[in-house]
Amino acid sequence: MNWQIFASFLILLYNDLLKIYHSFFFSMVKFLLGIYVVIVFIDIVLLLVYRGVGGDLRETFTGMNIPKELTSKKKKTRVMWEKIRQRLDTGNEAEYKLAILEADDIINNLIKGLGYKGENFGERLNNIPSAQLENIEGMKEAHEMRNRIIHDENLVVTKEDADDTLSHYEEFLRSFQVLD
Repeated sequence: MNWQIFASFLILLYNDLLKIYHSFFFSMVKFLLGIYVVIVFIDIVLLLVYRGVGGDLRETFTGMNIPKELTSKKKKTRVMWEKIRQRLDTGNEAEYKLAILEADDIINNLIKGLGYKGENFGERLNNIPSAQLENIEGMKEAHEMRNRIIHDENLVVTKEDADDTLSHYEEFLRSFQVLD
């Protein structure tokens, strides 16, 4: 008997809630909330467009905002990178050195374009927080090899040395999705 009373109470409660739900007042509340949700959605879209959602996403994933100019030059950078890689196939030590110098110049220009301050590439590398660039130590090693090439005319660079050095630069380019 108790559960029959409880069941009839639930039925009456359900009917009362349906009356409230279908009332004019509640219909107006639903209508106004619908308008509010649409306005908030439009505001969010406009804000993302205004702030540049692409830059925000890049900043979220990489820790820094990569300018569109850098990512728009992907094809040109890929072509230059292929030419650098082809230098390793020549078997000529001078070509290995030239490949490292050219690669260092490409990365230097990219990092300069990211807005890091410094008189030269070495200073710019030191100004990059290690959390923003996974292979910062590899980049410093690669740049050190470049400096040794510039300052030591008797330095011997093997294909393995050049390949190892270029792999650090290549890792940087892949991390910024310049290379696939």
